[in-house]
Amino acid sequence: MNITQLVESFEFRFKASGVDNPKRVAEEMIAHVFSCRPLEIYTGAAPQASTTAEKFDIIRKLEPLAERIEKGEPLQYVVGHVDFWGLQIKCDPRALIPRPETELLVEEVLSSKIWDNKPATVVEVGTGTGCIVLTLANQRSDANFKAVDISPDALELARENALAHNLENRILWMENHLLERFAPASADAVVANLPYIATADWKQLSPSVRDHEPQLALDSGPSGMELIAELATQSRYVLVPGGMLFLEFGFDQGESVRQCLEKLGYRDIQIKHDLAGHDRIAIAKNP
Repeated sequence: MNITQLVESFEFRFKASGVDNPKRVAEEMIAHVFSCRPLEIYTGAAPQASTTAEKFDIIRKLEPLAERIEKGEPLQYVVGHVDFWGLQIKCDPRALIPRPETELLVEEVLSSKIWDNKPATVVEVGTGTGCIVLTLANQRSDANFKAVDISPDALELARENALAHNLENRILWMENHLLERFAPASADAVVANLPYIATADWKQLSPSVRDHEPQLALDSGPSGMELIAELATQSRYVLVPGGMLFLEFGFDQGESVRQCLEKLGYRDIQIKHDLAGHDRIAIAKNP
C-alpha cells in the first residue's frame, strides 16, 4: 500500500463517519505519525515502509488515532497539538482548540501602536492554550505580559506551552474572572477571544465541538454577549488613557459589539473581517 492508497483508505472511512474535510484530516493524521508536514507525506520526506513488518507497524500506530477521529474527537486533540503563528501549541480538552481566525487577532495587535509605549503592558483575558499571549511574547521581547483565565486547568495547559517555548517567565499567570482586582490604568492593551456563543446555540454545535471542547470556553450565556460586554466595561477602567481593546467575536455579532463599545464611550472603533468576509475582530481606543 503506497501513501496515496493509505490516504484514500482513511479518507473513505472518515467521510463515512461524517468527518469534515476527510482527506485533509487523513493527511494530517498520517503526517503526525511520520513526524512530518502533510505535504511531505507525498514527497518522499516521510519515512518509507518497504517491508511487511514496517507497513504493519505504521497501520498499528494509525489505527487507534483513526478510531478516535471516527468517534468524533477533534483531530487537534487526537494528535495533541496545533500550529499557531509558527509555534506548535499543545492542545487537549482543558482548553479550546486555537482557530485560524485568531491569528488575525494577533496580527492586529502586533501591527498596532500600543508598542509605542515602552515597555507596553498587555493583558490577555481567557488565555486557554496560551496561543495568543505566547505569540505576542515571542514577537515582542520589549513588553510585559499578563495572562488570565478562570479555569485552572486551562492555565496549567498554557504554562506547559510557555515552558515548551521558553516563555514561561515572560508572562504573569493569573487565575481570575476577567479583569476583576486589576488596578485602574494598569494596562496599555487588553486582548481577548472570550466565549461568545449563546447557550441555545452551543447546544446545536457539531458534536465534535460540543462534546469535546470545554463548554466554559464556548458558552457565554443567553445572548452570547455577556462576557464581551463585561470585559469591555472593566477595560474602560483598567486601560490607560489611549489604551486599546482587541476583541474576537462571533461572525454575526459585529453590530452588537460596535454598539456595546460605543455605549461605553470607546473611540476609534474598528470592526475587521476574517478571511471569509465575516465581522470577526473589534479594535477600540480608551478615551
